[in-house]
Amino acid sequence: MQENINDLLDQKHIKALILDMDGVITQTALVHAKAWKRMFDDYLGKRGNQEGKAYKQLDIATDYRQYIDGIPRYDGVRNYLSSRGVVLPEGLPGDAPGKETVAGLGNLKNAYFQELVKKMGVEVYPDTISWLKQQRSSGRKTAVISASKNCKAILAAAGIEYLFDALVDGVEAVKLGLKGKPAPDVFLAAANLLGVAPTEAAIFEDALAGVSAGQAGGFSLVVGIDRADNKAQLLNHGADVVINKFPTIQPMKNQSGIELQKREARELPSAQENLSKLLNGKKPAVFLDYDGCLTPIVKDPDKAILSPEMRATLRRLAEACPVAVVSGRDRADVEKLVQLQNLYFAGSHGFDISGPGNMHIEPGGAKDALPALEEADAELKERLKTIEGALVERKRYAIAVHYRNVPDEKVEEVKRVTADVLQKHRQLKEGLGKKIIELKPNLDWHKGKAVLWLMQELDLNKPDIIPIYIGDDITDEDAFDTLQGQGVGILVGEHDEKTAATYRLEDVNEVQKFLETLTQVIYEKQQHA
Repeated sequence: MQENINDLLDQKHIKALILDMDGVITQTALVHAKAWKRMFDDYLGKRGNQEGKAYKQLDIATDYRQYIDGIPRYDGVRNYLSSRGVVLPEGLPGDAPGKETVAGLGNLKNAYFQELVKKMGVEVYPDTISWLKQQRSSGRKTAVISASKNCKAILAAAGIEYLFDALVDGVEAVKLGLKGKPAPDVFLAAANLLGVAPTEAAIFEDALAGVSAGQAGGFSLVVGIDRADNKAQLLNHGADVVINKFPTIQPMKNQSGIELQKREARELPSAQENLSKLLNGKKPAVFLDYDGCLTPIVKDPDKAILSPEMRATLRRLAEACPVAVVSGRDRADVEKLVQLQNLYFAGSHGFDISGPGNMHIEPGGAKDALPALEEADAELKERLKTIEGALVERKRYAIAVHYRNVPDEKVEEVKRVTADVLQKHRQLKEGLGKKIIELKPNLDWHKGKAVLWLMQELDLNKPDIIPIYIGDDITDEDAFDTLQGQGVGILVGEHDEKTAATYRLEDVNEVQKFLETLTQVIYEKQQHA
């Protein structure tokens, strides 16, 4: 069944993946177990000396999995002590580590754990990380859950926090009043944050209590992760299938069947320095994002004003070759900002397209989603109006929730509200950008498909023409993916994910210089023709 997990996700139409941290993503389960064993063995050893009896020491292979693994810390203290016939007062969360209460012993275990992490560091499972990156590139959302209150610090130490759209840890569980595993509360909360129903999500767990919780929550698929020869128990407790490692990455392909190559942004060569190579003797058709590409990213979207110099550059380029601005903004909005008649404009990620000669069409079939957009827009504005810095920007075929100016402690609330609203409207789907969450029509249409549509409509699918797409955002990856192998993707700046772009420009100033040089090369070639 190892190699069939990807097929199962497709067969069950899984939109989101929810993974436990310890033992699935990070190799901290053994660190936790060592901290628990040290704390319990020391405490019960001293207690046994005082009482004149011997307490059996903690066995990591059996006791840890049965009484402690995957559940909230204080529940683990209570469960294990009960197995040894010991009952302690609950105490308070602020009890000093080592105080003879449930809270005090739990806090001592946490101190031991943090000490071990500092000494040993945080290791991840490479198979999990590689597989997760591939799944995210294919459009699936991801969340991490953990009973640990150290979850955020561990992810940060491992440098992998960017891989998750949502997090529900021990801190959030207390804040939201969630029951620990085997209750499904943490998984359901994660699904809610991702804006999916349990039937649209898969759970990945190495703990017995975790797979039981996944089944109790009604999730479409519960996958047991067997890192310690524990397959039978995982299946008995509710896993639908058990694997001991995640599948080897299969090459991703774009819709033309071309195998995608993705790299870190910093590894990309300069487009400016490789202009002749990227053109390869062909005539360009140029497609550009607006924000972050033609103008710098600013806090207020209304203040992203095109400079006169960039406007003049675009005008000259459009006189030499086809030029289109492909933006998440409304088409009318970006037309007004650019103020040029000889360009094509694809707004709302390509759902609304216009151009010279009174061209105007709305491909992609987004009109049916307008009622859902109206309802979602009204609810978002009402529920986010009290959060400082939150901005709900309605576009014709999208809603952008900006949280760039929201205080850090309120960002999760903005994400939670947005996910809740999204879950109510199945006609909409989530799109992610830089400090933005978008609600878009739930259709198979994006910037890449808009570029292909324009190439076809403008009769540009010719051997001597090469499409060049320049963009800076995660949403531009759709265009980079689409054009790889048949065109050129140029990333402006960088972002956290690997990119399908083939070249890079540093910033808006470099974009302008590149476009000016490109225009000059075109004119020189025409003169020598």
